[in-house]
Amino acid sequence: MRIIDGKKIAEEIIAKLKTRPKPEKFFAAILVGDDSASLHFLKQKEKAAQELGIDFRLYPLPITLSTDHLRREIARLAGPAQCGGCIVQLPLPEGVNVHYVLNAIPKGKDLDLLSEAAIGSFYTGRNPVVPPSVSTVAEILGREHLPLRELRVVLVGAGFLIGKPVGLWLQNRVAELTVLDSQVKDLRAHLHDADVVVSGTGQANLFSAEDLKDSAIVVDFGWNKVDGKITGDFNPNLQPTTYPASTSRGEAGNLQLDISYTPTPGGTGPILVAKLFENFYTLNL
Repeated sequence: MRIIDGKKIAEEIIAKLKTRPKPEKFFAAILVGDDSASLHFLKQKEKAAQELGIDFRLYPLPITLSTDHLRREIARLAGPAQCGGCIVQLPLPEGVNVHYVLNAIPKGKDLDLLSEAAIGSFYTGRNPVVPPSVSTVAEILGREHLPLRELRVVLVGAGFLIGKPVGLWLQNRVAELTVLDSQVKDLRAHLHDADVVVSGTGQANLFSAEDLKDSAIVVDFGWNKVDGKITGDFNPNLQPTTYPASTSRGEAGNLQLDISYTPTPGGTGPILVAKLFENFYTLNL
């Protein structure tokens, strides 16, 4: 088992950004309510901004705002010429029309590519940046030096943040792409032959190492808490009684698998943040 160190990869991306001309415009981050997980993620983004010397401005908004009022506020905050990019931290409060609100972000400032204009231009190949989830997958697979055209990839989850954009990017680049809903019957049975599994459902321990073949790679975007401990969709722990045919027992009788995976935390999260700032630099050349 080999851990893909997302923190190290992110540090290398940030180091490269430091060699580029620094955007003088500010980075706007909008938080609706006071969700603790959202605050945690924004702190990571603020930390990266400080390291790069970027003017990071956090705008907290009350959870009581209506959809129309929230949309107007986002447009107002992202509108100034000195704003070089804007993000709206998800999730938004229950009852808010998420896509209607996100469409208030100007396309040229949409760092996450969550508005219809920004993601639509990505789908047609006309956006100078790509969703951070896509560039994170591309970064990890590129570092693994894998022949994409020969890979069988299983994508678990088809949400608009991870599954849909990543699936679009993969579909014309890999040998075989299977997209699964997290509720599909016998989900784990679909994973045994995958060279790469990309998952982003947020369902803790949805699958484990014993479901995978030797040499598989797992890119885990999932995030959840179990008994106060942060965990992802992938559980790297192995059940001692399960031994797939492609694996062998070590001297102590333990199952040995040559699986590479992004841990949670410390895997895809830091890379996503770094890729967000990569977009900020690109949109403000």
